Amino acid sequence: MKKKRRIPTICVIACCLFAVSACGDSRNQEDNLQSAAIQDTDAEEREESDEDNEAVKDESMEDVPAEESDEAGGIRNEPEPEIMEETPTEENGMLEVYAGRDVISIPGDMMIAQISPQEILSGNPILYDRFRIDGWVFEWLISDDYDEESWGWLEDGVLVISREDVADEMQVIHVTAEGGNADGWVSVENKLEYVDVNFDDIPDLLICTGHHGAQGLLTYYCFLQTEDGFAEAPTFTDIPNPAVDADNQLILSQWRNSAVSHSWAEYECQDDTYVMIRELCEDLEWGEYDNEDVWVWTVNGEVIGRSDELSESEIDDLIYNENSEWGISGDRWRTLYNHGLTTDFSIYSEP
Repeated sequence: MKKKRRIPTICVIACCLFAVSACGDSRNQEDNLQSAAIQDTDAEEREESDEDNEAVKDESMEDVPAEESDEAGGIRNEPEPEIMEETPTEENGMLEVYAGRDVISIPGDMMIAQISPQEILSGNPILYDRFRIDGWVFEWLISDDYDEESWGWLEDGVLVISREDVADEMQVIHVTAEGGNADGWVSVENKLEYVDVNFDDIPDLLICTGHHGAQGLLTYYCFLQTEDGFAEAPTFTDIPNPAVDADNQLILSQWRNSAVSHSWAEYECQDDTYVMIRELCEDLEWGEYDNEDVWVWTVNGEVIGRSDELSESEIDDLIYNENSEWGISGDRWRTLYNHGLTTDFSIYSEP
């Protein structure tokens, strides 16, 4: 507390004496001295009263946080901090606003398509992306909304598709999936893929849903381009860590079942539905055969090889080499995300 400066009594009297001597009236001088003494006594009493009031005010402010009090000792309400201080800059046709599970505000002039996401999303927006290519503008929003029935987070997503300079003509696709991936979302450079995945020579749009669990599994929302716009292909989202094999018109998949089990699979696109046609699985069977650990490889459940029956070179020729039937160590299996392989663990690396 800053105390007021107290003027000594002798100074007040001296000033009054100087003023009275200048007038040359001794009788007035005596009266003024008495008056000055009275005024000084009043001033002292007022000063002590002010100090008492300040002490009471100080005690009442002890429980008030410092940031809520101003210089005069009063209370003020701090404004809520803005989540987005400025509009981010678009680079190379891509823009990303991401706030984890914190709500983001989207200014009216940020979205190219004229749409209010709050009218569609059941939760509050936490991510906004924009991707421009071939005259298309793809705007992707997600929100997290807690579902009381399932006791879990739902990921509520909206894809808004428009044309450059034609913001009032658009297509809106609303998708909902299990949430909980706010911490696993990948950067915008790896999130959006514009690639042909149904092999009709027309690029489609994939949006990475992020990481799922500790096994390095990533999936994608898929929107196939047609003459009438884009259509969601939900069966593509069931494919973990996909790769595109354009030569054989297949979508390849690889994933880790556990620390001692991996799988690789081939999918065909049949009438815009993705169907698994083959799955190769390797499993380590602990001491089940004469107390020996044995690797077993199966295709669609049928055993094709065992480590207790094949040499390492024979296993390589059967499974791993590029000239083998599966060639799972080859570039054919490199995923869209991070260009990774299960065999060298690059699939689990950050981009």
